[in-house]
Amino acid sequence: MNRTKKTVAAILFGCLATSASAVEAQDTLVIEEANKVKIETRDTVQRIVISGMKNDPEFHYVQRISIPDSSAVRRSIVSVRDFNKTNILKKKNENSKWDTSGRLSLGLNTMVDAPDDYDFKLWPALEIGIGMNHNWHPFGKQNEWSIGWGINWHHYCLDDDKYFTKDAQNMITLTPYPAGPEDRRTSMNTFSLQLPLGYTHYFDKKHKWSLGLGVIVNWNVYGKANRNYTLNDEDYDIGTRHIGQMPFTFDGVIYVDVPYLPKLYCKYSPSKFFRESRGPEMHQLSFGICLE
Repeated sequence: MNRTKKTVAAILFGCLATSASAVEAQDTLVIEEANKVKIETRDTVQRIVISGMKNDPEFHYVQRISIPDSSAVRRSIVSVRDFNKTNILKKKNENSKWDTSGRLSLGLNTMVDAPDDYDFKLWPALEIGIGMNHNWHPFGKQNEWSIGWGINWHHYCLDDDKYFTKDAQNMITLTPYPAGPEDRRTSMNTFSLQLPLGYTHYFDKKHKWSLGLGVIVNWNVYGKANRNYTLNDEDYDIGTRHIGQMPFTFDGVIYVDVPYLPKLYCKYSPSKFFRESRGPEMHQLSFGICLE
């Protein structure tokens, strides 16, 4: 009889232990190699969404937790990559985002609307610009407003039959080369500080298709005209400073970004290049690629 009681007690204890173990196992959910984990935290609610897992890309798990006290929520960031993916903005700014990107532009430039005897060449008339953009996404990643800063260098090339000179009134004019000089090259260089403002619309989530419009304010701090030639086996490099460029100009620019190509840009300045009575009326035009 005692042996029977002990046997029944052992069976009951084993059942209770098995039941307790089963309950404890049900409280633990192990998900290996989750494809995507999204955690949304509001004032009193936290929502966890897990999409896909190892060997089951269709797996979907959602858990909603009530938080009586928002101060009870703690967040641990392990790496810089995790920090970049964590939204730490306040609720009223949760859709806003700022980021910063570098910019390098390489292109060709020329002058348009110049007098007929000003024959500018595209090569090797280079434009090089570098800078930084601060980008704002107030309504999602597909709409981007930006402001930035940069520096820009223009190198303009003219046909080799004339060169720039400055007359008695400090006006820039063209003078034909005399007979004799060889390897003649006529160029003009400017250096500017820039303030770009722009808007870009992305047509896809991966930012492979986009169209951008902008205005660039230029502070033209330096300008120089050069002529280079060889005469009697001697090389000459003669420069003319203070050419009278406009101190401030602005450019209208359009950007186009498509897959498998760098971002393309075209830039035109409605501002005159020279100050009044310092040179002929002409306007800058450039185009090339922009790397960000």
